[in-house]
Amino acid sequence: MHETNLALSVLIFSGLFMLATCAAISLRALRIPYTIGLVVIGIALGLLAPHSVFLAPILKVHLTHDLIMYVLLPVLIYDAALNIKLPMLCNELIPVLLLAIVGVVLSVLIVSGLLGYLTPLTMTGALLFGALISATDPVAVIALFKEVGAPERLSLLMDAESLFNDATAIVVFGIVMTVIQTGNGVNNGNLLVSAVWDFFRVFVGGGIVGALLGFGTSYLLRLGRNIPFVQISHTTILAYASFILADHLLGVSGVMSTIAAGLVTRAYSTKVLSEPVQKYLSPYWAFMSFVANSFVFLLLGMQEDILFQDLDKYHGHIAFLLLAISAVLMARLLVVYLLIPVSNRLPKSPFVDNATKAVMFWGGLRGVVPVALMLSIPVDIPERNIVIHMTLAVILFSLLVQGTTISQLITKLGLSKPA
Repeated sequence: MHETNLALSVLIFSGLFMLATCAAISLRALRIPYTIGLVVIGIALGLLAPHSVFLAPILKVHLTHDLIMYVLLPVLIYDAALNIKLPMLCNELIPVLLLAIVGVVLSVLIVSGLLGYLTPLTMTGALLFGALISATDPVAVIALFKEVGAPERLSLLMDAESLFNDATAIVVFGIVMTVIQTGNGVNNGNLLVSAVWDFFRVFVGGGIVGALLGFGTSYLLRLGRNIPFVQISHTTILAYASFILADHLLGVSGVMSTIAAGLVTRAYSTKVLSEPVQKYLSPYWAFMSFVANSFVFLLLGMQEDILFQDLDKYHGHIAFLLLAISAVLMARLLVVYLLIPVSNRLPKSPFVDNATKAVMFWGGLRGVVPVALMLSIPVDIPERNIVIHMTLAVILFSLLVQGTTISQLITKLGLSKPA
């Protein structure tokens, strides 16, 4: 029985990966972003599979919190970190951290305030949704901006913000979950102090863990300098170990840990990596990222099937889904157009022009990380279902509307022209 299940699992994996590779060829010919096309294909699979004997086995595959956080996300984050130029990141650190920290908190307050007032959601339910949806998603942002060929500085701003704001979102989400489960008031002074401490512990602690693991792995890379496959294997181990040790065992940010590990690897690459590995490391991680992205967006599309299946049951909530989309867009608009002018006035902060602000607003995509947080909501939370439906609606709009038009916006604003 176990052998049969394993064979079926491998066959399903191979079939979905073959579908993704063929889709990559077709979508490039059609000039449709690969990630967006996979979401549409995933939705179609989710709708057709229950009515097809041939497709029925794929119903056994679905996104889970652990699959996202511990299998797919480490690969994508580490690949992104390897491609970040540290001097450029340091130069853009003020606007990035302002958006990633203050921006997420402001977005949570705006989204939860609007939905708490305009919908039947309680304030705690609105805060729960605001916390999980307010951070721009690193997987969706990095994948799409790489595809559309966004300018280097714009890509760095968006990529770095979407990576760093993960720590803020997780802390806020955790605080709201604690409030809901314990019944403590949100105005509790001790809760605010605890929130500030938790943020620095999660954010800075994750960076320290990843840096230490990165330095330790650099020593191993030096020892294996003449064995290329061992060096590449060590970078793979580092990607997963930095995320899982930080997030699962130490309770700090896995994303920050993997970012730090990737930055250390890049900084020491010329000193510890052999020439063949320096040449092939980037293509190897590009392939790993392609595999992870393929399954992330296919399965994300299949996850959206929940929304379509339940529309009849929750038809009275369709207006609330539209309000959720509007609230998230409004929050992103206010965050970008309030905080970037503040950043522009700060000393040693690089100026961000209006065209870049427009793309940062419209390019604030939501994707798989909100799904991971959504799936972690306990089933006994009364408003869990409506929060799930609002989350899926926002993600669907984000990918299929914003994701398909961001390239045209970049071109129209003249940002696709070389400097």
